[in-house]
Amino acid sequence: MSERRVFHATEEGTVEAAPAPDANPGRERTADSMVFSTHVLSLNAAALLQLGLMDDPDGGTLEKDLEGAKHVIDTLIMLSEKTRGNLTADEQRLLTTVVYELQLRFVEARG
Repeated sequence: MSERRVFHATEEGTVEAAPAPDANPGRERTADSMVFSTHVLSLNAAALLQLGLMDDPDGGTLEKDLEGAKHVIDTLIMLSEKTRGNLTADEQRLLTTVVYELQLRFVEARG
């Protein structure tokens, strides 16, 4: 299994990946947990792109899309509400952290 990582935007507008702390050492992650986490991180990356905090993967120039970013953040909030009580502690922590960080970045980008 590959190493788990936590992604976050820096003040310089780049994204960094750091090893994620393992809350349950020795416990294998389930396939469902990995799919959920991957989906949340995918939505996070999409929002960061729309906020202009990540470089275009194709090397082009991206314009900020605050409405698109807001839609992704709202989708993550809805996902959090609909999955309440059905997530592992790690999944809930990831989702809560991603939503919080994106909301902060959105406010900063909106000015």
